[in-house]
Amino acid sequence: LGRRRPQAAARRAMAPRSRSQGPALALAAAAALCLSQWALTFVAPAAQRRTWSFRARPSTAWPRVARPVLGGEQAPVRYDVGDRVRAMSPDDELWYPGTVDADNGDGTFSVKWDDPDGGPETNNLGPSSMKKIIIFKEYVVGDDVRAMPPDDESWYPGVVSKTNKDGTFEVKWDDPDGGDETANVDPEFMRKVVVFRDYKPDDEVEAAYPDDGSMYFAVVVAKNKDGTFKVKWDDPDGGPEESDVSPKDMRYPPIPVDSLEAGQKYMGTVKAIRDFGAFVDIGAAAEGLLHISQVSEDRVDDINNVLEDGQQVEVWVSDVRDDGKFSLTMVEGKSAGGASRRAPVDLGPFVGLNPSDFHDGVVEKIIGIGAIVKVTLADGSEASGLVHISQVKDGYVDRLEDELDVGQEVRVRVESVDEAAGKMRLSMKEAGGGRGPPREKADLTPFESITADQWLDGKVGRIAPFGAFVSVTTPDGESSAVGLVHVTQIKDGFVDSVEAELEVGQEVKARVVSVDVDAGKMSLSLKDEAESFDGEETEPLA
Repeated sequence: LGRRRPQAAARRAMAPRSRSQGPALALAAAAALCLSQWALTFVAPAAQRRTWSFRARPSTAWPRVARPVLGGEQAPVRYDVGDRVRAMSPDDELWYPGTVDADNGDGTFSVKWDDPDGGPETNNLGPSSMKKIIIFKEYVVGDDVRAMPPDDESWYPGVVSKTNKDGTFEVKWDDPDGGDETANVDPEFMRKVVVFRDYKPDDEVEAAYPDDGSMYFAVVVAKNKDGTFKVKWDDPDGGPEESDVSPKDMRYPPIPVDSLEAGQKYMGTVKAIRDFGAFVDIGAAAEGLLHISQVSEDRVDDINNVLEDGQQVEVWVSDVRDDGKFSLTMVEGKSAGGASRRAPVDLGPFVGLNPSDFHDGVVEKIIGIGAIVKVTLADGSEASGLVHISQVKDGYVDRLEDELDVGQEVRVRVESVDEAAGKMRLSMKEAGGGRGPPREKADLTPFESITADQWLDGKVGRIAPFGAFVSVTTPDGESSAVGLVHVTQIKDGFVDSVEAELEVGQEVKARVVSVDVDAGKMSLSLKDEAESFDGEETEPLA
C-alpha cells in the first residue's frame, strides 16, 4: 500500500465503452463492479484430514449462502432509482455498468452510464436489458475483507474497523506497507472474507513461515489469546521450532491431484469466472475447471447469472488428466470425459515401516507443491505418495524442475500413511536432517542498475498463495536470479487465484520493481508501469 499512487484515470472496471472492444472486455468491466451480496471470498483450509471422498467441512467454516436456483419461476426484479445495474446498450448490444436514473412509469427505466464514451449519457431500457447488481452493505466491525482503496485499483486484505455514517466503511489494512493504515471504502469495492479459525491442537497444516512467507508443514500446538495459532514446524531448519501464525496464513495440506477420482464429491469455492466456465477450489493442489456446460442440466447462456466469485458450490470430479488438471461438474453423475473411478489404493504394506529406511521410487509427476513418487518395496508392493518441496533436499528449493525429472529414479522414506484418506507422505532427506543451513543469498548486484521500464525474460518457478517466484535474466544474459511477483503485480485488477493466472514453467516478461541486495530479495512486476503507477516516471533502482 505504501507504493500506491493516485490514479488519474478512472478505474479500469469502469473502462470507456467502445464498439472496437469486444464483448469479453465489456462483460469483464461490468463483472468487476458486480460485488453482490453473495460474493464472498473464503480463506479457509485447503483440505480436511481423513475426508477424502467427501469433504465434510465444519459448520462454522462455511456459512451457507442462499442463492436462486435454476428452474421454476422467479419473482420479477424490482428496480428503484439509484440501483446499480448492468445494462445492454441499444447502440452495440453490449453490457455496461450504470445506475438507474429514473423510473419512466411505462415499464422502462432511464439508465445513466458510468462512462458514456461520447455516446448518450442515458438510455431508456426495459427490465429484459437490465441486471441488478446487489451490493452487500451489512459489514460489521471486525469483518475480514478485501477492499479497493479510493486512490488505487488493486485489492488488499484488511479488517473493517469502523462503520461511517455516509455508508462507507473504514478498513484497516493488514499490511499498510508505509502507506495509510486505514481508508474509507465504499461497499461496492469491498468483498467479505471468511477466514477459517477453528484449527485444533495436533491438526496437520501448512503455514507461512514468518521469515520468508513460504508454506511449510507444521502441527498446531495451541490457539493463542489474540486469535493466532502456535505451530510446530516439521523441519525448523535451524530456526525457531515454533512460531505464532495468523489463521489467514494457514491451511490444511492440499489434496494431490493424482489422488482425485471421478465421482468424488467436494464442497468448493468459486475462485475465478470466465466466459467458458469457472475455476473452483476444492482444496486440491490445483483448481478444477467447471465448464459452463457442467453447471446445470439446463442450458446456461451467461455463467454470471448462475455463479459468483466466492460462492460455495457442491461439485463432483468428472475427469482427471495426466497433465495435473481436472474437471468438475455440478450435476451428479455427469462426466466431462467419461472418466472412470480409479481403483482404491492399498497402502497397507506401507503402514508401520521404519521412517528411517529408504526405498526405491520413480518420479511420476511434478506439481506446484512437490512431486508424486511411486514407491516400490522389496516385496514388490507399489503405491504413490507426495514428496513435498521442503522434503526434496537440505536447503532451499526454488524450482522443482531443477532438482527432479519425471521418470527419475530416487530413494525415499515413508514419513506417514493415512489409509482412510489414501495419502502417503514421503521424504528424500535423511531422517531428522532438517532443511540444512539457510539458503545462500543470491547476488542481485547485476539487477541494481536495471530500470523499471526494462522488460526481462522470465520463467515461473514456483507459485504461492501470495504470488509467484520468477527467475529472470539480465539483458546481457550473464546473470539470473529469482524474484517475487506479488499477487497485486500479476495483472491490473483483482487476482483471486494465482494458479488461475500463471503456471509453473510459463515464460513471462517481467520488470524489476525493487532490489534489496543485503536481504537477497527482488520484487518483480508483470504489469506495465502505466498500470502500476498511472504513467508516472520511476527513477532507476539504485
